[in-house]
Order: sequence, then structure tokens, then C-alpha cells
Amino acid sequence: MKLSTNVNLNKEPFHLNYFKTSNQRSWEVFHAHQSMEFLYVYEGEGIAHIHGCQFPIKPGTLLLFQPFQLHRLEVSERFVRTVFMFDPFPVSSALAIFPSLHKFFSVLWKSTLTHPVLYMPPAQNEFINLYEMLSIRLKNVPPSKWHEEYLLFVISFLQQLRHFEKQLTPIKTPAPEPKSSLTIKLIINWVDANFRDKFMLESLSDELHLSTFYLSHTFSEKTGSSLTKFICSRRLREACHLLETTSKSVSEIASEVGFQNSSYFCRVFKGALGVTPKKYRSEVFGEGQL
Repeated sequence: MKLSTNVNLNKEPFHLNYFKTSNQRSWEVFHAHQSMEFLYVYEGEGIAHIHGCQFPIKPGTLLLFQPFQLHRLEVSERFVRTVFMFDPFPVSSALAIFPSLHKFFSVLWKSTLTHPVLYMPPAQNEFINLYEMLSIRLKNVPPSKWHEEYLLFVISFLQQLRHFEKQLTPIKTPAPEPKSSLTIKLIINWVDANFRDKFMLESLSDELHLSTFYLSHTFSEKTGSSLTKFICSRRLREACHLLETTSKSVSEIASEVGFQNSSYFCRVFKGALGVTPKKYRSEVFGEGQL
């Protein structure tokens, strides 16, 4: 299972990962997060699994993910995309003066969409230009003005999405969400809050008032991953974030994200990402900055 961007909405209500490239033979992620996400694909082919349906992924694909919506992406070969993740609440507040656009955004945010995946040839859509313009603006204005830039971007993006409103029409009578899906969401939330601590299945069981067997069996059956592997992935995502954004030592990071010792952390990290933590940091910042 491929690691993915983790965004703390309390600290970072908007997050742009522009033109991100992965060159692995296979790339996979299965997760949910509290942010909304607009993901545009420039290169790569595969499958997106969203609310029990499968959608092809190909160049020109725009995927719309809602908060806490479980989704699995499987992509082969080179994968180039832009990811925009954001907290829907400040966007909703900003759209209050635009009643029609606000109503449309609320549908994207809270309704079960018939087709949350759009297909547009790269040469014939405005979304590429909007992502590029935002990336340029963020480099040319001080951080104090980023919030405004992000809001203006979202408004422009939503205006373009309205051209596809019929395709995005919400399902009129969505089926009740199964208990297993709700359980998965609760588990993900619990892991996000407790991954730094030693994992005890009994603690999770006590908090959710569900048996240890049901929790482990349901999670494995619905995600294809054991709870232990999922928690390890969450720890590694946090480790990547700390390697990218701090100067903390590898041993400090290992301890902070929940590993018992740094040597074990390094083995697990290399097994998952193909490089050591030190090498990962050097690839992010460049060899000369180590």
C-alpha cells in the first residue's frame, strides 16, 4: 500500500501538491481523510475504487473525493498528478455570498455523487491552467496572502466544475451506509489520533465498543490490509512529513511516530519506500543540503 499525503487541516486548511510524479511500476493507496480532494491526472492508467464502484484512471481524469470517503487508487507505471486538498468549512463560509455556487459546492461536499470522476483531454480543459496559475501565485505572494489565493482558486475551480453538473448529479436515493463502512471510518479516525502510541487492539475495542475479532476481521476484509500494517503506514506517512519539514534526527523521528527503536524504523521505512530515511531526506532537499 503506497503512502500518501497527510494534511493536518487545523494547521493547513489548504494544501497543493503540484505536478507530483511517481515512477514505481505499481502505485496504490487506500485511505480516507478529513479533507476534500481534487486530483487531476496528467499521466498514468489504472482503477479508482469509490463507494463500491470502479472508475478507469487515464490522462485527463479528474477525481473528486469527499471528507472521510474511503477510496483506493491503483495505477501502473509512471503516475503524474496534481493533488489539491482542503478543509470544506472555510470554503463554505466564503461562498455564502454566492448562493447558487454555494449550493453546488454543498452537493459536492455532502451528497453521494453518481459519477465523482470526470474525463477531459489535457489539451481541452481549464483545470490544468488553474492548477498551474495557483502554483505560480503561491511562489510569488507572501504566505500571509495564500489563504486568499486558495479561496479564489476554489471559486474558479467550482465555476468550471459547474459545466459538468449533470454528470455530478447526486444519487437521489442512496443506500444506507453499511455498518462496516462506518466502522472503517471510526478505526481510521482512532488510528489518526493514537498511532504514536503502542498499538493495543483492546484499547481500540474498548473505545469503539466493538469486539477485537470484528474490528480486525472487518478492517482486513474491507481494506485488504491488516490493522497492524495500516498503523505502520500511518506512522511512515508521518515520518515522511517530519523528514521533509524538520531537521530532527532519524532516531528522534522514529520515536516520535511510534517505533520502538531507530534500526527497526529504518528497516521498515526502506521496505515500504525503497530508500532509507536519510536517503529519502536527501532526495527531497538535494544531496548538498544534508
